[in-house]
Amino acid sequence: MGLVARGAEAQEPGRVVDEVVVRGPEKTKPETVQAYSRVDAGDAITDDDLTRIERRLVATGLFQEVRVTTEPTGTGGVRVILEVEDKASWVVAPTFALSSSNIGGGVLYAENNLWGRSKKFGAAAQVSTAESGVFAGYLDPNLFGLPQLRFSLEGQLRSDRVDEYLSGASQEDPEVVRRTRLNSASISGELGVMLFERVRAAAKYRLMSIDAKSPSDDEEVTTQAFSTGPSQRDTSLRLMVGVDTRQNLHAVMEGLNIEASYEVSTPGVWSEFTYRRFGLLYRHGLRLMGEHNLVLRGEAAAGMDLPFHQELVLGGNSLRGFLHRQFRGDTRLSFTAEYHFPLFTVRQLSFRGVAFSDSGLMLWRDIPEDRELRDVNGRVVRGFLPDAEEGLDGATVAQGVGAGLRLYLRNVVLPLVGVDVAYGVNSGEFRFYLVAGVNPT
Repeated sequence: MGLVARGAEAQEPGRVVDEVVVRGPEKTKPETVQAYSRVDAGDAITDDDLTRIERRLVATGLFQEVRVTTEPTGTGGVRVILEVEDKASWVVAPTFALSSSNIGGGVLYAENNLWGRSKKFGAAAQVSTAESGVFAGYLDPNLFGLPQLRFSLEGQLRSDRVDEYLSGASQEDPEVVRRTRLNSASISGELGVMLFERVRAAAKYRLMSIDAKSPSDDEEVTTQAFSTGPSQRDTSLRLMVGVDTRQNLHAVMEGLNIEASYEVSTPGVWSEFTYRRFGLLYRHGLRLMGEHNLVLRGEAAAGMDLPFHQELVLGGNSLRGFLHRQFRGDTRLSFTAEYHFPLFTVRQLSFRGVAFSDSGLMLWRDIPEDRELRDVNGRVVRGFLPDAEEGLDGATVAQGVGAGLRLYLRNVVLPLVGVDVAYGVNSGEFRFYLVAGVNPT
């Protein structure tokens, strides 16, 4: 992050801004830069305000360099000068996913600064052993020129191979007992508002068509995990509210995020399913010793009457040291701690190390006596495995620890490569994870 330079007049607190001048951007519109700075003529400005303005601009992810200065105007006020250097706003890149039980790749196109107004568009196609499909999304973090309003729209076509494993986290080579193919198409839109730069509320509406195939005859369990037949419509409304002060300052994340969410799917929102899901999320980034970064993430989630395609999962990148989506349930607790630290920099390319610990608890709260969860129309929305147990007696507690490497280009909007090696404490197995580019799923 560039150093804030303060003019002589800005040393006196509360000077009035006579004019705001934007210099340097080749693509970003000057009015977009000023909108993110949240400073305008007539405002009173202090030294602390200059620091906050610079951090706001860096946190947009649009600029590789930011410099905020002031100069006297001769009328007793000051002129605020916003000097920025744009990042390369678009990228076409390959994507790779390499982890136990999920190997594949694809191609990604991402534009981070449409029309010079910070609008974002991404499109990707991926083929992998666990999940394949195409994705397109649009994000406007500055709706109507107001950084307080945020709108997103996304759609995808997916084909998932869903493997269910023998219960327990201590298996060295977990056994697949049922394999199901799920095909889906979905579109969703979200509208959010940020108040006082820290309180965020949002509403998201999702429309999905889901189609399940019969389980593979090659596995031990061949009873249906999900009712097959004509495709079914799953729509939901998700409401979220929380405090969010996070800022991504190049490779370092600072700030706190605590949010609560409630998602409902009923005929009242035009769905053929009936389920609910509650969530509580905690994320916290702490800057230590300059460019060192401690990142914490905790989550509690619980669902009621969740169908097979909406139930909670853990494993792979969400719980390193274990297979992709190895654990399933309707109640989940998880906690991750990551310590990021700089290694060295070659021109614009930064190499950073990470040490991490992932912990998770997954369980079923209630399993029907006939081991089939049905909706109001009598359809099976979840067929449980023979060894599935409810309550704490059947809960899975898993722990993974490890280390990794991250590569960043300061002048490009996306991280390049992430590589992790994780040790599953329960199983005693090492597992390797590679993500190059951005995984659209």
